[in-house]
Amino acid sequence: MLLVSARADLDAPVPSCPGWTVAKLVAHIAGVWGWAAAVVRTGAQADFPTMPEDLRGAELVEWAEQQARFLVDALETADPDSSCWTFGLPRSRLFWFRRQALETAVHAWDAQHAAAHPEPIDPELAIDGVEEFVSVMLPRHLKQHPGGWTGQSLHLHSTAGKGEWVVHLGPDSAVSVEHTHGRGDVALQGTASSLYLWCLNRAPLTELEVFGDRALADRWATEIAF
Repeated sequence: MLLVSARADLDAPVPSCPGWTVAKLVAHIAGVWGWAAAVVRTGAQADFPTMPEDLRGAELVEWAEQQARFLVDALETADPDSSCWTFGLPRSRLFWFRRQALETAVHAWDAQHAAAHPEPIDPELAIDGVEEFVSVMLPRHLKQHPGGWTGQSLHLHSTAGKGEWVVHLGPDSAVSVEHTHGRGDVALQGTASSLYLWCLNRAPLTELEVFGDRALADRWATEIAF
């Protein structure tokens, strides 16, 4: 779906990725696919593939399709439970099945957004996306940007499907997550897709019901950027 959307207008700006065109988005996700394929095949950290120079239009999309095939082939022949380099848990190839499904879903949404017709992310996938975000991506981000949070908390609640998280930010780079109906300094409630896209600074706060310290949610949008 991502590449189908991309074919419409490669020069179109991508509102959810400021400064990017659809062509840049395609080049990015193709590089991620090729990189992840190499990691899954070898089990070791790998370099991003080098994109041939001056790829434009249909040739760029064809190169992206090739990288997608490399990834699908690598995943289809992989043992998900086998040991592998990752940047989060689990330390097995299973990590990459989840990571690439979510990476692709979000960038497919970006490509659709560029065409002004984004579809919500599948609820089950979006719930898993929030779970991965708060348990893997958010701690990684705070370790790279320590010292900004002192224990503030957010309660995220999906209105469709089973998904509820209380996330404590800080002190320093610490992140703790409870899967419970608890209190946070601010509570955000909405569809799983809107919650996940908000976590990634793609959906506006107006798509969610907000209870409590709205300024904290606004601060998140400024400081937690992906």
